[in-house]
Amino acid sequence: MWELAIPLHAPFVNAGSRITERRVALVAVTDGDATGWGEAAPYPGVTPDTVDDAWRTLERGSVLSPTAAAAVDEASADLSARRAGVPLWQAIGGTARAVPTSIAVGLGEDPVERLTATGADGIKLKIRPGDALDRVAAVLGLAPDVPVGVDANGAYRWDARDDLLALDAMGVAYLEQPFPAGDLDAHARLRDEVVAPVVLDEPIDSRAAAIRAIEAGACDVVTVKPARLGITDARAVHDIALAAGLRTKVSGLVETHVGRAHARAVASLPGTAFSDIGDASWFLAGRVGEPGLCVAEVGSAPGIGFTPDPGVFAAYVVRESVLGSRIWD
Repeated sequence: MWELAIPLHAPFVNAGSRITERRVALVAVTDGDATGWGEAAPYPGVTPDTVDDAWRTLERGSVLSPTAAAAVDEASADLSARRAGVPLWQAIGGTARAVPTSIAVGLGEDPVERLTATGADGIKLKIRPGDALDRVAAVLGLAPDVPVGVDANGAYRWDARDDLLALDAMGVAYLEQPFPAGDLDAHARLRDEVVAPVVLDEPIDSRAAAIRAIEAGACDVVTVKPARLGITDARAVHDIALAAGLRTKVSGLVETHVGRAHARAVASLPGTAFSDIGDASWFLAGRVGEPGLCVAEVGSAPGIGFTPDPGVFAAYVVRESVLGSRIWD
């Protein structure tokens, strides 16, 4: 395991947090001559654990924190695919179709500048009450052909939803997490008032949570985050959504390309309507050894498609640890 602290090109701000560096833990699981890679990427205000929580539970071999469990599951899935000599996307039942890239733009950032600099196919704007309409109008005015989704990270309340109705009238691609995670009823009511798909993100932290949201009629699109769910549950949540006649949106937690590669594999599954897939270098000022991978396309190399290089990410290592054989609960 390696804990990394990688600076961001610029602060990333949403309605609930502001970060200037990304603290994550890369996890390599080795068996014989094969190694699989995963990433624990706790995010302030989104996951209930921290990097310290993930690290501690991994070292102790106790019940793992949520993102630690996701990282071990990712690494195990990567290891299994490498042993089989197939790409991870193929191993989980995906296809080789291209997936449009998207850039998430934080509060205070210039969305058009970010879109131009990255060359992304679409954009997701972080919004909050008060300035959402101006931000979306600016993008639509300068890039009218670019799909623009909005993500409030739960910042709105039902009696202050006028912005959301106005955004819907402007033709946004989707309305993501407008209300707090626990308010499934408000999301269900909003679906009756808007045309844009309502996307749930923060509440979808397990299979059971996905079922509750779907049964409540709270969304049109279910967000699937391998960084939070792991590969096994990400695939399961995807299947649950499709069985209910819904679509999915694959997203990440501002991870390195290890986490992004796992998200890209999940995005190849049928039924993926939207994604936040984008190159890790769009946010992070350091890399982990990926050879300039194209996140819009899947490759034919086994597993996640590349092997991280500790020599490349050495400058960002905060601590590292080697664990012996262990079975986690």
